[in-house]
Amino acid sequence: MIFIKCINEKLVQVDDKTRIDVSKSFINAGVVSEVEIKPEASENFYSVYNTDQKRWYLDWAYETDGAKVITVRITTDLSVKTVAFNIDIITAVDDYLYSDDSDIFSIESELKNYIPRGRNSFLNKHRAAQEHILSYLDRKNIKNQDGTKILKGQIIDINDVRDWSKYETLKLVYEDLVVSVGDIFKDKANMYRDLALDHATRSLLRLDFDKDTVQEQFESLDMRTFRMTKR
Repeated sequence: MIFIKCINEKLVQVDDKTRIDVSKSFINAGVVSEVEIKPEASENFYSVYNTDQKRWYLDWAYETDGAKVITVRITTDLSVKTVAFNIDIITAVDDYLYSDDSDIFSIESELKNYIPRGRNSFLNKHRAAQEHILSYLDRKNIKNQDGTKILKGQIIDINDVRDWSKYETLKLVYEDLVVSVGDIFKDKANMYRDLALDHATRSLLRLDFDKDTVQEQFESLDMRTFRMTKR
C-alpha cells in the first residue's frame, strides 16, 4: 500500500514562498518509481522523486488568491495513488497583517539569515502574532457591541498595534531558534516577550466595535486604563 502524507501550510499569502512536503509518505510493499506534486489545478505535475527521500518536496509561490487543491501522486511498481490536499491563498490586503519583515529586520538584521528552508519570509510568524493579539483581546473580554470577538480588520489603524505585533513576532521567531536553555536566542525571546507585553498593556487602540467600518469618536480603547470585566 501507499500512504501519502503532505505537510503544507493552510494559509499563505500571494507570492510568498511555501513548501509542500511529502517526505513523510511511505509504502509497505514494492518500490517507489515516482513522486509528483501538482501545486494547483492549473499546473502540471512536478517530479520530486529522490531515492534517499531527502527531497520529496516542492517549493512554490502562488500568483493568485483563492482556495487551491494540491495533488500528490506516488507511483510504485505495484500501484499508483493520488491524494488531494487543500491550501488557501490570500492577498496582502485581505491578510491585513499588523507588521512585516521590514519591521523586524530593522531591529534584528541577523534574522535574514534564519528564514526557514522552504520560505522566503516570516509572514507566517507575523500572522501568528496577529492571532495572539486578537486572542489577548478576547481573553481580556474586549468584544464587539454584539458580544462577538474582535476580528483582525476591526483594528482600524494597524499603526496602533504595529510595535506590539513586531515584538510578538520577534518573540515567536527567536523561540523557534532556541537550542538550549540559556542560549542567546532564549534571552532574546524573553526580551521581546516582555516588550510585546509592555505594548499590549499600554496601547491606544481604535476599534470598529459596531462593525460599520466607520471610526466613531467613542470607538477607542486605552489599554493603560482598561479594566477587565467578568464574562
